[in-house]
Amino acid sequence: MLPMNPRELQKQLRQLKKLGIKIDQLVDAEEVYIVLSDKKLILEKPDVFIVEFSGQKMFYLVAQNIREELKKDQQISSTPTQIEISDDDVQFVAEYTHVSIEKAKEAILKAGGDIAKAIELIESEKKSSYTT
Repeated sequence: MLPMNPRELQKQLRQLKKLGIKIDQLVDAEEVYIVLSDKKLILEKPDVFIVEFSGQKMFYLVAQNIREELKKDQQISSTPTQIEISDDDVQFVAEYTHVSIEKAKEAILKAGGDIAKAIELIESEKKSSYTT
């Protein structure tokens, strides 16, 4: 939770309550998913607050780590016979991301030959492996 003086927080909550605003916290939230048309955002170990005002609820989320995943129907299947990958591209991705040649080639195949997307895939995998 955000660092704050407990007395000051209680005072602010009382003031909000007088205005008809109710704030609750969901404890022990593990993950929050936000599904977009092309990807899914995963907020890990978030602080979740529910602010209720005039019968409507607003969710306030604070997350330390946010992962992005492509939707399954958006992921490009790896068909090596249709995609030509130069050794220079594989070498560049491997050196840029500090991974093995095999891992770089696999990422380029997953990205459908798109070098920038392959680098992005490797970097996002690195981030998710560091947090787990």
